[in-house]
Amino acid sequence: MSFFGKGRPKRRIGEVCGLTWSDINLDEQYLTVRRSIRYNGDRHKFEIGTTKRNKIRTVDFCDTLANILRQAKAEQEKNEKDYGGLYSRNFYVEVTEKGRQYYEVYSLSSSEEVPDGYKPINLVCLRPDGTFESPSTVGTVCIAIRKKVEGLENFHFHMLRHTFTSNLLSGGAAPKDVQELLGHSDVSTTMNIYAHASREAKRTSARLLDKVVGE
Repeated sequence: MSFFGKGRPKRRIGEVCGLTWSDINLDEQYLTVRRSIRYNGDRHKFEIGTTKRNKIRTVDFCDTLANILRQAKAEQEKNEKDYGGLYSRNFYVEVTEKGRQYYEVYSLSSSEEVPDGYKPINLVCLRPDGTFESPSTVGTVCIAIRKKVEGLENFHFHMLRHTFTSNLLSGGAAPKDVQELLGHSDVSTTMNIYAHASREAKRTSARLLDKVVGE
């Protein structure tokens, strides 16, 4: 069951939550998607795993996102000072269970002793107290947005990818480049999303007439 609607893949949120600062090059403005954080319901643990298609990919980003990331990094450094010993640090630990290996994720306050085998991981998506952000929380925020913001009643996280796709292709980006940025298996998936987004935009434009007539 998805966090934000039936049939919507959860791993894309997990890829965002799994980004570390070492994955991001702010000077050259690109990031590398290497891993995903997800909750294993059977083991009741948060784990680090592979990306959706088990592939590492590089994504270029614009000045706007670069500025947002710089601000986030500065805010994290400030929060660490303000929270002091209550600020959390994040770790992963390798666990072998029934012949399988898992990489569990944990947050510990700065005042806690770090157990043997815990390896630090410098995640980008953190709560103010330094605790790692989980995909389920991001999904819950999306639900809150569609309840509170007029016009976004059908909003879900994956729409951000659809909008990104549509804007790039509308702006003249090569479909093959967009496919690689998004990590789609083939270019037809990319173009299907674009076609769907374009139809929705046309429908929305057509409905504007109803508002005019109603006034």
